[in-house]
Amino acid sequence: MKKLIKLTALFITTALLFVSCNKKAAEQVSVAESVVALSPAATEILFAIGAEDQIAAVSEYSDYPEAAKEKPVVGGFDGNTLSMEKILSFKPDLVYLTEGMHNFLIQGLEDNNIPYYISNATSVQAVYEEISDIGKLTGHENQAAIVIAEMKRLATGMQAADSEKTSVYYEVWNEPYMSIGNTSFINDIITNAGGKNIFDDLSDGYPVVSEETIIARQPEVILIPASSGISTDSVKARAGWENIPAVKNNKVYVIDDNLYSRPGPRVANGISELSVLLSK
Repeated sequence: MKKLIKLTALFITTALLFVSCNKKAAEQVSVAESVVALSPAATEILFAIGAEDQIAAVSEYSDYPEAAKEKPVVGGFDGNTLSMEKILSFKPDLVYLTEGMHNFLIQGLEDNNIPYYISNATSVQAVYEEISDIGKLTGHENQAAIVIAEMKRLATGMQAADSEKTSVYYEVWNEPYMSIGNTSFINDIITNAGGKNIFDDLSDGYPVVSEETIIARQPEVILIPASSGISTDSVKARAGWENIPAVKNNKVYVIDDNLYSRPGPRVANGISELSVLLSK
């Protein structure tokens, strides 16, 4: 994955990070001391590496760890309630963005000479790299390395041969039915846990799929995000689903989707949890 890191002329890190080609080379300065984190995952990473005192503001839904709820909120994660004026009011020396979600802010940040980092974690490996980057940017390299090492310890999945992998259906939504394709971050979590996403032949990150196709692909495990409010019993009661292996064998699980959908330190917990579920 190509790393997307942009730095203005006020900020530079090590040789592992790159100055945008449309910016002149910058002189090295001190680490970021006032970070505006625009996603819950960014907030989790900053807390995990010990940079919580450098967080100036967070986005809505930044609810982990508990102390994150005490941080000032700059606006909504999806960008609809974010404004450049509000971001600048926190006097940031680093704004922590998410690719696609926050690209509309880039020009304004550059115009105001505000450094920014763009998260584009589409794999578990990319999360490790991002945590390392943020450690460098905030002066917490050693703690970031410790976090990564612990994640790798927890995330030691079964990595079975393809013919032995348990097939998994991850339901993002059911009106219409939506799952995950091979470019989804969650697909990589399933793979690392030793499973095989039943829609890994689809390139869309979050494709709309038909109910008939879900049934035809006969998943052995079904994962339902807790945030959907859907129960295992309601899934089992769906017409035509009674012959799906996951339903017949009581392998429909409601999971904490924050462990799977937030590209941060807790993805290792998601991998560990799923490894256990797949081995049952």
